[in-house]
Amino acid sequence: MRTKIVFALNILIIIGMAAIIVWQLFFADEINAKTLSRAVVLFAVYLLGVLGIKRKRSPFDYKIYEERYGYIIKTAFSHDRVRYMKLMSVITLYNENKFDKAIKALDKLEEHCAESDDYSAVLYFRALCKDESGNKAGAIADYEELLTRDYTNSHAWSNLGLIYTHIGKTDEALRCYREAVHHDPSNPYAHCNLGNLYLQKADYQLALEHALKSLETEPKIRQSMSLAAVAYKRLGDDLNAEKYCELYGKYGGNVKELKSVL
Repeated sequence: MRTKIVFALNILIIIGMAAIIVWQLFFADEINAKTLSRAVVLFAVYLLGVLGIKRKRSPFDYKIYEERYGYIIKTAFSHDRVRYMKLMSVITLYNENKFDKAIKALDKLEEHCAESDDYSAVLYFRALCKDESGNKAGAIADYEELLTRDYTNSHAWSNLGLIYTHIGKTDEALRCYREAVHHDPSNPYAHCNLGNLYLQKADYQLALEHALKSLETEPKIRQSMSLAAVAYKRLGDDLNAEKYCELYGKYGGNVKELKSVL
């Protein structure tokens, strides 16, 4: 119902803008250039929206993804510009939560993989999409296949550990997190994930150690700040617990909610 209402409103706006354009061009005593230009722009925008027409993305639109996911993409499809742009398009679908479309595109893209980084990028994003869409078993399978090709991929190990944590397989999760920090000791998210697992196991000293290691590499991870605050509190260090609570709040965390679990 809501979609139909929005569609009807868009049609009314298009008709209204068309009427203004016709009036300005053929019936008005004097053309108002400002009014006419606005009507033309709005007419075009709403018409394209209703028709579902989008402008073609340029390589510059993908710059943000290249920076954000460079550690995953690496040299993927560097030998094939067409497939590289297809990968960028898939990453866009992933960020728009269009997981089913992204998975189908990745299945086709996998047929054109030639190098190790090609496979790693395709399998990594397909695992992310499957995980986000609730297919944990499919995500696990993709991460495991990726790791047979790139055993030292710290981010894949860490993400695989998160899935095992969510489905209650803590021993498997612990193994994955340890592999993640072993292969990349500077991976802040792997340290944070491992620290949170140690917190669940009531090993507060190890939880704190990994929280601090995470913050050494990336000082702005709120999850690591909250982890440090809780670990310090459990270890009886109220001063440092308060310090990390304040830091957590400084970076946008809900301090009141955090203190409720201390």
